Amino acid sequence: MPTLILAILFAVTTLQVAAEQFGAISVSTQPLTSGETYHGYREYRVLLENHSAKDAHRVTLVYPDRAFGYGNSISRIARTVSLAPGTRAIVPLWQPPLPQNGSGQLRVMVDGERPESISLPGNSHMTHSGGGALIPATVLVSRTLNYDELTRALKMESTAYAATMAIGPRDSGTRRGVVATAWSPDSSGSGPHWLELDYATPIKADRVSIYETMGFPATGDIVLTGISGTNYHAIPMHSTGPTRPGTGRVFSFPVTVEPIKTVRLNFGSTYAGMISIDAVELEGPGGVGGVWASAARASSESTAGVSYPSSPGMSGREANRLLRAELPVGEWSQSWLSYTPFDAIALTAGDLRAMPAAIQDALWRYTECGGNLVLFGNASIPSGWLSARRNPFPDGEVVDAGLGRCFLFKTEKIPGLAADSIKLLTDTLSGSTRNWQSLPDEGSAGQAFPVVENVRIPVRGMVIIMLAFVIVIGPVNIIYLSRTNRRTWLLWTIPAISFVTSLIVFAYSFLREGITPDVRIEGLTLLDQANRRAATVGTTAFYCPLTPGGGLFFSSDTEATPLVERADYSRGTDREMDWTQGQNLTRGWVSARVPAYFGLRKAETRRERIQTEGTGQQTSIVNGLGAPIRSLWYADKSGHIFSATNIPAGQKARLAVFSETPKVTQRLGARALSE
Repeated sequence: MPTLILAILFAVTTLQVAAEQFGAISVSTQPLTSGETYHGYREYRVLLENHSAKDAHRVTLVYPDRAFGYGNSISRIARTVSLAPGTRAIVPLWQPPLPQNGSGQLRVMVDGERPESISLPGNSHMTHSGGGALIPATVLVSRTLNYDELTRALKMESTAYAATMAIGPRDSGTRRGVVATAWSPDSSGSGPHWLELDYATPIKADRVSIYETMGFPATGDIVLTGISGTNYHAIPMHSTGPTRPGTGRVFSFPVTVEPIKTVRLNFGSTYAGMISIDAVELEGPGGVGGVWASAARASSESTAGVSYPSSPGMSGREANRLLRAELPVGEWSQSWLSYTPFDAIALTAGDLRAMPAAIQDALWRYTECGGNLVLFGNASIPSGWLSARRNPFPDGEVVDAGLGRCFLFKTEKIPGLAADSIKLLTDTLSGSTRNWQSLPDEGSAGQAFPVVENVRIPVRGMVIIMLAFVIVIGPVNIIYLSRTNRRTWLLWTIPAISFVTSLIVFAYSFLREGITPDVRIEGLTLLDQANRRAATVGTTAFYCPLTPGGGLFFSSDTEATPLVERADYSRGTDREMDWTQGQNLTRGWVSARVPAYFGLRKAETRRERIQTEGTGQQTSIVNGLGAPIRSLWYADKSGHIFSATNIPAGQKARLAVFSETPKVTQRLGARALSE
């Protein structure tokens, strides 16, 4: 069952969206990040609180509130939880890698009463997943890393529309609209949008002037942070009509007791196309000592009309995207599924130390299932990774961790990183996007991974049956009844023959295919016996003569990517799923006599193991996998290879020495399997 955390005490962060009240139940959302993602399972985290001291309540969450239902898409993600009196629960919903074609609102129902809707920030997932365009790599960046420095190091800044455009004095002149010399958020994201600016010379301030080129939203606020880290003001940023071009809008407040070092502009879920910030000036009492921002970071940056540098072989590729985390690392998800939308996750050694063990474990699982973990500083990694292949580069080393990679940078100082180190990281990101871009649709998956020998409609058999039906119900029936002078029997012989023919068609279909579904699955599992972790990648296919009434069930730690066409909205079906009892794909995923294909990744705890005994030619193994082993190959530390076949579950077998001399290779681990 997906992670459900009940707590009596809960630290509510300043980034948490204001709670909505539904009787005794309060509901608020906690987005991990904003911005577009292109694969994996996107997490929507909802905080529920039961304020009643004596009554329990049952809460159902449904996303989206209203579905439009076209193309291969998600029309309903639901989950129901029960809240005991006086308790809180963090309830995650995960959207699989299909676009949601709906309102983008979250429906809330308490005890089956009239449903209400609330906005769901950070819900931009798979909205630009097709059409042949090369997708960008997405990198989740922790709040402690310098976003601007990492952006510049990876050469991902766009110049136009970037957060850095809000640094320094105003430079957009009298131009209006979304201009390239001002910051604008990514229009594909629904928010929350924000811009955070640092000032190299903090001052005691009593006003802030914001120079915009589009006008101000109806909602939003300005948060001032002093040099001690204290938030002093949350100034409403209401729209009062457009300003004169080239002039700033002044927001006044009581003079601060300490110098201000950071100004944060929160725009909420305002449409991104209505936000364009040129510069922000801090002023002291009397209008003296005005200072401009020296550094900036934002929830996202617009990519309209901008060309980006690309990696070799990726001509025309959109820039990699850095997505800054909205939550501190101590409040990140404990499920590895929440990190699957990201091609890489960038953290510091301090971030790892600040994380609870459960969140660390989720990141280890993400990496072992093919993710890329980027650590700055002297970070500690799991003991099971220490024996893996370690590739040095100028600023550290990269470790093959299961099916993924862990980049260990020696320093947290990003600007001084060597070009070769950066190239290694960007090439890895490019490879990740190519992998997701190359996933097959149902047509090519059926050719490469057939689940049944012949999925074609049995035209010949059906034609023979229908031809016989036409002959019997027509000429044969009429001629026979005419000769026997029983023409009135046509009133019942025609329905009877039709009914018998229907039974024959059903019997033919039953005898040809039966009612038992055909399932095929192939995969690769890397088993870390010491730490009892298993990482699996594979493909599964289903062919069902009848549509399964209960849908499909996967465990809550399985990423099931439907291999379907996403770009063509004129065909395909909408789909529904429920997370109440694990991952239940309830409707639209499998249709009768139509093969369905899924790419699988799974991270789980496993106690199965293969135990080795003896050395050299006396080596034997005990099969503790719980299933018979058809063929086993074993290499010891010296590179000697042994083999055995047909080992029953729980039995011990002596290994035979493989006679051929093994080919020595420098590539070890999972990446050597393709050689």
